[in-house]
Amino acid sequence: MGIVKYNSLYCGDCMGKKIFFTFFAGTFIFLFMIITLISVMDNGVYDNEEESNDNDDESEYITTGISDEIMRYEKYFKKYTKEYNIEGYLDVVMALAMQESGGRHLDVMQSSESLGLEPNSITSPEKSIKVGVEYFSNVMKKADNDVKLALQAYNFGVGFIEYANEHGGYSKEVATDFSLKMASEQGFSSYGDVEYVDHVMRYLEEDKVVKNDSDGDWGYPLKEVTVNSEFGNRMHPIHNTEKLHSGIDFACSIGDNVMSVKIGEVVEVNKGNTGYGNYVTIRHEKDEYSRYAHLSKVDVSIGDELKSGVVIGECGNTGDSTGAHLHLEHMKDLSNEDSSYENPRKILGLEKD
Repeated sequence: MGIVKYNSLYCGDCMGKKIFFTFFAGTFIFLFMIITLISVMDNGVYDNEEESNDNDDESEYITTGISDEIMRYEKYFKKYTKEYNIEGYLDVVMALAMQESGGRHLDVMQSSESLGLEPNSITSPEKSIKVGVEYFSNVMKKADNDVKLALQAYNFGVGFIEYANEHGGYSKEVATDFSLKMASEQGFSSYGDVEYVDHVMRYLEEDKVVKNDSDGDWGYPLKEVTVNSEFGNRMHPIHNTEKLHSGIDFACSIGDNVMSVKIGEVVEVNKGNTGYGNYVTIRHEKDEYSRYAHLSKVDVSIGDELKSGVVIGECGNTGDSTGAHLHLEHMKDLSNEDSSYENPRKILGLEKD
């Protein structure tokens, strides 16, 4: 039906009908939108806050050896781990996908069975990732964010979580017992993959970010801290002159990881054979800097934004140094004046006995 055009300059009856019809149609559309919105909210689409995993934790693992076939779907993994509140476990999800398909099948996360379908029924990679991530998010929530327990439950089904919790938590032995039990009950020759966690872990390694275990405002720059030389005036061991030792020296071996003590931005990276040798300086606040000297290796660049506990390099013996150690400084500015240095002990929570 086409649009009716009126040739007369004015038709009161026609105009009234048009106004009534417009009002009626607009009201109907408005009511329909309200009902639809209520329905959608009831189904949890907008109820993310209440349905969230409340998962502020981050995985202690990062991916290694992920194939290009999986990496091409990275935007989908990022999109749906964020949507289902497990973005901190992005690396774990991608490693899981490596085990499930290696990116060689359209059902990337082998998600069909979680919907009660035959394997590989899903033929859209994005849908497979969406369904798989949603399922893994639910599994993680039930497993209280225990990565290994959740991974095995992704393979066995969520029933494994209750069984594992009743038998001391996840272990390969518990997984084997559950597999034998389920196979016997269902008349199968086998049930699931008891090696599933190990298979996924092939694509993961421990994250080098460590927790702040100090009692101060700064975390420790090494996993274990032993002070070799204190802050203050002393005779320089190489130049044989008395001057301010502007930091604390910690014992370490060449190759030991050196970590950032606090969130901040890398403002200096120097590689040299004299003075501090290879060193890194991080700005934490307007008047708060940390410097890490005599490194054998530097893993960061100027401008990098770092969290506390991120590996910035490795312990070494570069520059004016008589042996492997970490020289750590606490500075108020970058002037290198004696007055700019402060004893790092207090901010590290390492008060002298």
